[in-house]
Parts: sequence; C-alpha cells; structure tokens
Amino acid sequence: FFFQAEDGIRDYKVTGVQTCALPIYPVKKRSNLHIITNAHATQILLEGKLAKGVAYHRGGASGQPKEVYARREVIVSGGTINSPQLLQLSGIGPARLLSDLGIEVQHELAGVGENLRDHYGTRLTARAKNVRTINELARGHRLVGEIVKYFMGRRSILELGPTLVYCFWHSDETVRNADLQISFTPASYKEGMQAWLDDEPGFTLATWQQRPESLGYVRVKTSDPFTSPIIQPNYLAHEEDQRVLLAGIKLSRKLMYTTPLAPYFDHEAYPGIHIQSDDELLDVARQRSTTVYHLMGTCRMGPITDPTAVVDDQLRVHGMKNLRVIDASIMPTMLSANLNAGVLMIAEKGADMVLGKPPLNTYA
Repeated sequence: FFFQAEDGIRDYKVTGVQTCALPIYPVKKRSNLHIITNAHATQILLEGKLAKGVAYHRGGASGQPKEVYARREVIVSGGTINSPQLLQLSGIGPARLLSDLGIEVQHELAGVGENLRDHYGTRLTARAKNVRTINELARGHRLVGEIVKYFMGRRSILELGPTLVYCFWHSDETVRNADLQISFTPASYKEGMQAWLDDEPGFTLATWQQRPESLGYVRVKTSDPFTSPIIQPNYLAHEEDQRVLLAGIKLSRKLMYTTPLAPYFDHEAYPGIHIQSDDELLDVARQRSTTVYHLMGTCRMGPITDPTAVVDDQLRVHGMKNLRVIDASIMPTMLSANLNAGVLMIAEKGADMVLGKPPLNTYA
C-alpha cells in the first residue's frame, strides 16, 4: 500500500504481507520511503466515502494492531486475490455478501471480487530417450556437477527457467486468431502436475487458452482478515473454453509424435495413448490441469454505468475518494499473453496517474 503525500513525492509508506525485494532494493534508503515488512493489512480506514489510511497487524494475528494514515490517497496493490479481499473486509463490495458475514456495508460495489479469470494449463508428459533431461540432472551426484558448472561459469540447468520454448497458435484453422499458447520443457512431472519431477528422463508439453470466457470470483468467508477468502475460478465452465483447450491438448499430443522429436520420444506417459475421446481428454483437463498463475480481473476497470466495474480509467474506486487499485485485478479481460508485461505497464501508467502526469503524446 502506497500513501501519497500532498506534494506527490514525499512520505511514502509500503506495508503488506510480503514486499518484493528486487524493485525496492535500489531505492530502499531514500528518505521519502518507509518500508514496513511482515505486516498484514486488515482494513482500509474510511471516513464516509473517504479513504484515510490502513489498519494492519505486524507479526501475524497475534501481533499488535497498528494504523497508518495518508495525507493524499491510499493505493491498494495487493493483487488479484488480496485487493478485493481487503476491499470487502473494509465494507466495499457486494452488499448481500458483506451483510451476511456481519461486515458493515460502507459502499456497495457489486463487482468487487467478481470477473476472476486465469490461464488453465494442461500438461502432457512423455518418456524421453537418447538424451539427458532435467529429471535426472536435478538429483544426486549429477546435481552436484550442475552446481559446480554454474559457479565455474559453464552452462548448467541452474540457469534454466521452467519453460524453454513457447508457441502461440490457434484452435481453429479457419479463424487463425492465436487463442492458444503451448510451452515445452525438457522435464516431466508426476501425473502431469507441475511440481514433482519424474524419476526417468522425460519432457512436457503444456497448453492453455489465451482468452478464457469462464468467470470466477474471490469472496471473503468471514470478517476475519486472517482467514483466506474463497477463490472459485470456474475453470472450463464456458463451452468455448472447453473447445479451445481440447484443441490445444490434441495439438500438443500431435507435436509429441512429430518426426523431429522421434529420436528422443520413447512413449506418451500422461495421459497415455489409451485416452482418445473428447470426453476422456476433457476429463483429464478437469482432473490434472493447474493454474498458470495469471489471475486477473477482480477489480475490473470500466465506466460507472457498468455494474461489474470497480475502478475508473484513472484506477480510482468508483464512488470513493482518495482510493485507487493498481495491480492485475483492474484488467477488464484477459490479455492474449502472460501477464507480467501488462502488470508492469499498469504500474508505470498508474504511477503517472498518481503523480498527475499528462498522457504521453503518441503522435509527437
């Protein structure tokens, strides 16, 4: 949470459950920046429709409650899950939900926590042959060797990201609108999940729909700020999402059996060649697919006439004063890509808005 002073550049404070170290380190010694770590925000302090500050506990639920106040405005950057949760805990959100939980409604805003979307990835794995993969290089004496190579400045698996190849393609040859993303990594995971490496050599092809239509929600379960909210993404609820993901799974499987991969492809490990029908493949997607960690949309930007909108085009919360949300939750709909670059853009543009800078003249 960033509290902007009246001159726009003085007396910033940052509080939150976690503070991202990399962006903060270069400026952490500035005299106009105060960082509070291990803090859990519990409520936005309001005076009518005016945001005054934030209440928080430092050191968990048993920690001492504290408050910080803003001279100018409060900026919520808790992310797609925590931003709507904090608004709801503060009495800003769907009136019926808040009333049922005994939270006093300070400002009814039906869209807070709604419109949740995420990329939903299905991973197909194969056994590899005639090549070493991350599976066997990431354990035992081979891992020690990889560590040594890394510190000697040689090529090592420690330099690799989790995904090495990306492919953007389309689910319909007649439309060709790049609604699929496929990724490849020379490692395979048990039961098609993304966490535990297989014991044998393998590789993985993962696919997900770029622009999902299914809508979920984030809703507080109680008035206790230390209780995790309900997160319901409603993956594959929309028929179009089922069609597109099914096409992606079939394309991933087709790539496994291509001639260039033949020297390294031993056999399909998951879901297995015995799984063939559309219903079976969709069942695989429902059982073993996982989030790609691209959650967005729960405080979506839109005009005040839109009943699902939470913030305006300046990222100010509709109907409130001195309160903005600046993170992935303000995205109205899913980007046709991973979200990192989009979130950086939102942060840069949001900073300009906070400082009152005019829009860039793109025609200059």
